Amino acid sequence: MALDEALLREARRTRDRVIELLHEAERARVDHHYAVRRLHASGASMRQIAEALGLSHQRIHQIVDEGGREAEPKATRTGLLKRLARRGGDAQCGPGAAPTEGPFARFFADAREVVALAQDEARRLNHNYIGTEHVLLGLLRVEHGLAARLLGSIGADLQQTRTALAERLVGRGERQPPPGALPFTPRSKKAFELALKEAKSRRSVHVRSEHLLLGLARIRDGLAAEFLAELGADYESLRGRVERAALACSLCGRSGLDVAHLIAGPGVFICEHCVRDASRLASPADRARRRRQLSVVPRAREDAKCDFCGKQIAEIERLVAGSSAAICSECLALCREELAGDTSAAPHNAG
Repeated sequence: MALDEALLREARRTRDRVIELLHEAERARVDHHYAVRRLHASGASMRQIAEALGLSHQRIHQIVDEGGREAEPKATRTGLLKRLARRGGDAQCGPGAAPTEGPFARFFADAREVVALAQDEARRLNHNYIGTEHVLLGLLRVEHGLAARLLGSIGADLQQTRTALAERLVGRGERQPPPGALPFTPRSKKAFELALKEAKSRRSVHVRSEHLLLGLARIRDGLAAEFLAELGADYESLRGRVERAALACSLCGRSGLDVAHLIAGPGVFICEHCVRDASRLASPADRARRRRQLSVVPRAREDAKCDFCGKQIAEIERLVAGSSAAICSECLALCREELAGDTSAAPHNAG
């Protein structure tokens, strides 16, 4: 029996609409999570974000937890999308849909912008190729990307980096490259492959600027990695900074980008600044030295407890509170030991 052509056209039209809406929903979800991560990285606490967006604190914690890792889309949703796309070869995604094929299919908006600007930087230097050094300059130019903020925190400035790469590490070409897309060097291609692995290891569905930065740092014989090393930033230190970037101190609200250490408790963090200041407040000798944003919790607060070990105020010697968490003198002593014996830049658990 032949298919009714009118009904078939309607079925194809609605199928294409389903595919378009699924793509749009996924893009909106990723954009939302990215916006929440950037808001948290700017210094806002998870409680503040939850109240402002009308979401639960637990939901915001899920989004920014694990250093900004994103869970992969549910298998049922992904499976449906793939089946629809596979069965409908003539189906088209809506305008502006992310590419589904090619080397940059999983690149997020900031990472794709980096690649485009890397080509611009190569042409600025009269180079007929795109190397890791050009990608590094692209990262610095995408100021809204996490990588640019991270690079700024270690002292990398766009103009100074551009001058150093052009005059000292690379040199300027003699003539303008031909029109059209410039080829990538083997090292830059390898950096993209490693960036994809970094994204997957953090359960992110997209490659972002911070993943590109880590990919560059892993190409040790690349010019970008050499330049980063001169700034004292190798792969391990940058990885630690990326892991901290989406976190914040629960006592003072400082972004993970602005501190050297974050010691983790069950869903809370404390930076080295608050370990120092809270320790002084917790000491009877320095009791009068009040620290900004920190205070000793009075004994009358019988319901107060340490957010790091869970002990009630009656069980501990002294409790110091910050903007959204409190820590006891015993946990502070453990944190001081952690800081004294740990030189890594990544968040670590005192327990």
